[in-house]
Amino acid sequence: MSSFFNIPCETGSKQAHECLIPWYIIGITAIICAATLVLIAFLGPIGQGIIQYRTSQSGIWQITGQDLANLVLIAPILLIGGILCLARRAGSKYLLVLTPITLMYTGLSIGIGQEWSNPAYSGNVEDYWWLFGILLVGGLILLLGSLSMFTEADAPYFKPKGLRIYVVLMTVFFLLFAAMWISQIQQVISTGDLPDGSYKAAPTAFWVIRYLDLGVSIPLGFLALFLMLSKPKKAYSILLLFFGFFITIGTAVDMMAMVQVLNGDMEATKEGLFIFLILTSFSYGGLFYLIKDKIRRGVRSADNHN
Repeated sequence: MSSFFNIPCETGSKQAHECLIPWYIIGITAIICAATLVLIAFLGPIGQGIIQYRTSQSGIWQITGQDLANLVLIAPILLIGGILCLARRAGSKYLLVLTPITLMYTGLSIGIGQEWSNPAYSGNVEDYWWLFGILLVGGLILLLGSLSMFTEADAPYFKPKGLRIYVVLMTVFFLLFAAMWISQIQQVISTGDLPDGSYKAAPTAFWVIRYLDLGVSIPLGFLALFLMLSKPKKAYSILLLFFGFFITIGTAVDMMAMVQVLNGDMEATKEGLFIFLILTSFSYGGLFYLIKDKIRRGVRSADNHN
């Protein structure tokens, strides 16, 4: 596994593949984003409580779960990927490509998802807008930079056996995810609130998350499944980008739900927990499918080296 990530950037080809963004900018950006996530967590509710978010208690518990996921998964991926990139190791791209969409999603959802117009909520999160801005800009740099590090030669041979079953099952759960959000929107339109009162407690966060998920997350899911069946080799880097988003944001959502349940938050519905856990598990399985040949090759290379 270690040899997989330590593949040199240049492998003896006549001309090294040229990225859209210089390798040192990509590496430094990844490390800055990792440090920013750690700083946000340190200043947030699981740290010093210096950042005061303008949202409901349930929203604060969800941000707590997001910070936990950032600390245990996303920041380490960015830090290791950034260091490997600065060391000119081609394996860094398999880490860095997992993070850009989640960084931008996090920056947007927290930055604009506060209950700005509700006088019942006080806070100072606006003083730290630049932290969430770093995530947006860093995500954009890593998006362009990491995608351009791949070529079609990086894509392994895909065996279609069992792939159609996986796509059908994941499609079902994406549809359930979309149906759950659409059902909640219809409830809000028809009654003005959700049964647990969570809409009136944080309407801005409600609409931001539903728009981002129904307009970005779920369409990306269907697009990824389509490309997985139709053009997996040509779309290999995009598939890694999409599945990286699914595992990182899925892990964050699962962490949010865990914190909510531990605090007795009734907004964490059993149906949502089940759907998110299944989607996260399927996403990890899909990512493993995309890189399993690379891992096996790295293991064989390590064995031969030893």
